[in-house]
Amino acid sequence: MRLVRKTLWWGTLFVSVAIAGEIMARIDDAVRAGIPILKSPTESDLTMRDSLGIRGRPFAQYRKWTLNNAGFRGPEVRLTPRPDCVRVAVMGASETFGAYESPEKEYPAQLADSLRRRGCYEIINAAVVGMSLTGQIGLWDKWVSRFQPDIVVIYPSPAFYLSDQAPRFRSYRTAPSAPPPLFASRLVDRLYSRIEYPAFIQRRRVAKAIADARNGKPSQWFYTQVPNERLALFRQHLDSLISSVRARGAMPVLITHAMRFGASLKGEDRDLLRSWVRFTPRATEEVLLAFERESAAMERDLAKTRRVPLVDAAAIMTGRTELFGDAIHFTDEGSSVMAGSIALVIERLSVERVTGRSTAAR
Repeated sequence: MRLVRKTLWWGTLFVSVAIAGEIMARIDDAVRAGIPILKSPTESDLTMRDSLGIRGRPFAQYRKWTLNNAGFRGPEVRLTPRPDCVRVAVMGASETFGAYESPEKEYPAQLADSLRRRGCYEIINAAVVGMSLTGQIGLWDKWVSRFQPDIVVIYPSPAFYLSDQAPRFRSYRTAPSAPPPLFASRLVDRLYSRIEYPAFIQRRRVAKAIADARNGKPSQWFYTQVPNERLALFRQHLDSLISSVRARGAMPVLITHAMRFGASLKGEDRDLLRSWVRFTPRATEEVLLAFERESAAMERDLAKTRRVPLVDAAAIMTGRTELFGDAIHFTDEGSSVMAGSIALVIERLSVERVTGRSTAAR
């Protein structure tokens, strides 16, 4: 009987502490981020799926990320741009949306700060986490183009093309997104976001995830060298997005993909590279790095062939470990370097456009 009473006492104490912690987490979110106490946002709450495809959910909030009235990161935006401003849409995946940066330090936000000193510019961060070029093409055609940007900055993620299934075009007309959950613990989410596993535990978790993904696969499933058909598909989809942007009267700007890893790996680079391979288990570490290098070279050639302005972030940033929080996502400093590099190109385009010296075909 004493054991039962003791168990009930400890159980009641645990539940009481958990409830108090949940209430305090919700109050803190309400004060710091303006998230209503009764809402239960999750990461999936940041996106929605409807007849327009996958896009940001208007007014969504999760942790440090807040979306505006159009489902973009940044200040409120109208469909029609101001006549005296240059409107720039930035398209990409999580690298562009922002991951490790402090709030309002993702590179589109820092780009807005950089250009604010050089004239009137409106920056739209239209990135969606996990979105490949096929998704970006649909997002541009059905949604982003409605905001009539003058310039569209494209930061593609080549590694999507090493996935088990190549990126493809989808129809979402009959598959609306599920409503957000009625309840999700903010306390548990907060604890999870702050837990850092010891290095040896993280290595085991990554190794197990890779082993599980590769288990039972035939030898031909693995990429032991750069798959030329996937590289060609990456180029084809990027070329299609360029054409679609130009067809709507906007100027495309390409960015080569930057990564943490340079000619030699040092320190924690090996662990971070292994963690990245977890998302492309068909490829070896060497193939993943080679695919990144060859996709950058391909993008430079495509920009030259299609006469598209290029920001060569791969040449500027790759190998500078201090600019990255992991394999490919930026620190505040990394986003600052990226924003400054883009700002120089956009300012030049704006001057050329006004003076009529632009040589880039629209």
